[in-house]
Amino acid sequence: MIKLLLSLFIAVLPNAVKRYVYNHFFGYDIHPTASIGLSLINVKNVKMGPHARIKHFCVIKGLECLEIGAYGSIGVLNRFSGVPLSETSFFQAKKDRYPALIMGEHSAIVSRHYFDCNDTITIGRFTTIAGLGCAFWTHGINIKDNVQETAPIEIGEYCLVSARVVVIKGAKLPDYSVLGANSTLHKAYDKPYTLYSGVPAVPVTTLDSSYAYFHRKKGAVD
Repeated sequence: MIKLLLSLFIAVLPNAVKRYVYNHFFGYDIHPTASIGLSLINVKNVKMGPHARIKHFCVIKGLECLEIGAYGSIGVLNRFSGVPLSETSFFQAKKDRYPALIMGEHSAIVSRHYFDCNDTITIGRFTTIAGLGCAFWTHGINIKDNVQETAPIEIGEYCLVSARVVVIKGAKLPDYSVLGANSTLHKAYDKPYTLYSGVPAVPVTTLDSSYAYFHRKKGAVD
């Protein structure tokens, strides 16, 4: 509770002061050009590269690690939660889980998405989690054994994840792929340059590797 209250206090500090406090008293590694808005961060380790951003009204708690590469960004009203490894009464059947969010350079999470980070979620370089209302779930209940299980989620490089998708533990979206709106990605795929869509998501069509989105030099799409 004390750490939560301290996190709330730090959230309202000016960015430069906030960065100083996080780096010098929490041991974070936040680049001088990175910025954090009015957001609550209660995470064990944080690393933010040059010009990385976390905008306003986000809640990020319970993670062992938050890493955002250069020019990566988290937009407004996103929520990230996990059960830290110190709480050993949870996920006893899963000994190798690691609650984390790892974002590559120029990757972006737009707004109003939810990420269950009880295991690692990786978002590759130049990938966009677009629209709103996406839900990423790294844990679930195994009804056969009556235990909670976790598995990582991996979203590749130069991907576009459309609005209101659901991504299930163990899922993988390959590099240079698109996940269509309202789809459910439930397994690991390995074919790049593909549109995946549906419930559950399946390969629908091959995408031309010459498309400009796959050759961006900056994350934002004008």
